Amino acid sequence: MFRSDYMVHVDSTATKPQPEIKQVEFNTIASSFGGLSTQVNAMHRHLVAIDAYPPEILALLKATESLGIKQSRSTTSLAAGLGTAHQAYGRSKASLPLCVIFLVQDPERNVFDQRHLEYSLLHDQDTRSFRLPFDRILTDTKLTSDRTLLYTPPHSPSTPHEVTTIYFRAGYSPSDYITPNAWTARLHLERSAAIKCPSILTHLAGSKKVQQVLATPSSPHLSRFLASPATRARILNTFAPIYPLDTSAAGLEARKLATDSQTAARYVLKPQREGGGNNIYRVAIPKFLGEMPEERWPAYILMEMIEPPPLTNAILRNGEVQRGGVIGELGVYGVCLWRQGDGEGDKGEVLENWEAGYLLRTKGDTSEEGGVAAGFGAVDSACLVDV
Repeated sequence: MFRSDYMVHVDSTATKPQPEIKQVEFNTIASSFGGLSTQVNAMHRHLVAIDAYPPEILALLKATESLGIKQSRSTTSLAAGLGTAHQAYGRSKASLPLCVIFLVQDPERNVFDQRHLEYSLLHDQDTRSFRLPFDRILTDTKLTSDRTLLYTPPHSPSTPHEVTTIYFRAGYSPSDYITPNAWTARLHLERSAAIKCPSILTHLAGSKKVQQVLATPSSPHLSRFLASPATRARILNTFAPIYPLDTSAAGLEARKLATDSQTAARYVLKPQREGGGNNIYRVAIPKFLGEMPEERWPAYILMEMIEPPPLTNAILRNGEVQRGGVIGELGVYGVCLWRQGDGEGDKGEVLENWEAGYLLRTKGDTSEEGGVAAGFGAVDSACLVDV
């Protein structure tokens, strides 16, 4: 289950600047807020239904076939993805009841977002799930000789379940791997026959380095995946230029841009991390790099800033209404289930692939970060208007 995040970009240096859609990043692990997006969306639609908004904007908000506040079905769509994986696993090999595992952090800040997916998985997909803290993997699960993963609920040790699917909502942060046992636990899951969401390869495919390799100007790598030049050009146009900070020709040029305070003002420095609060922005980049050994620079990528057009709105955060300039970031969820090939002529096949709703985050225009859980943004709803 993925989420591809986008922002509107306006190139102020262009003669006739036009709004463009640019990709911020592509998330392949723990793509959060699919559950809360649907709830916030339902709240906004309810407020429209009871005429809670000022009359001058109410007509814009009321949904029609193509305009107004658009419903996000991310909760049911993402739960359907887990349910589809659960069914694709097949019958139990150990003659035990089957289940899906939500692999979570402890304590878990996003529990309420996750609960909505759990409820939909149970009630809409008739699929039982359990929450497994990352640090209890080796305690509560075991592998059989044929790689079947068994989970024993701590509250019911006499009723083990066979795991069909592991949904990772943990395992993406360095704080999850502070002991050798944590790495052993991750390998334990990867070796199992359960369907992983995501597998370690898919997890790594969502790293900033892979995004950079595909998005560096004149990169030849995208042609491996998109044969059509026209399609390739359209996709490339959604990428903001991204550069390595290694000693390649592109990397050396990026180092010049990043260490000059004038040119660095147009860029953001990103580590191989998920979640908000990890990036270095604009004029802070030269000082940050200057305090770091150069051999560590290749762990970062340099991305050209996306510059959205000015907007004003109100955000409700921590019980306070904040009014002023805002920036929106649209995330589009997707579900993809595929059969892995054997690498010897069998390329595998895509079994399911669908769009799975959206997440709109709104933040103040003085904040560079957009993470809701990290305290920078708020969950919002998309309203389509005729311009």
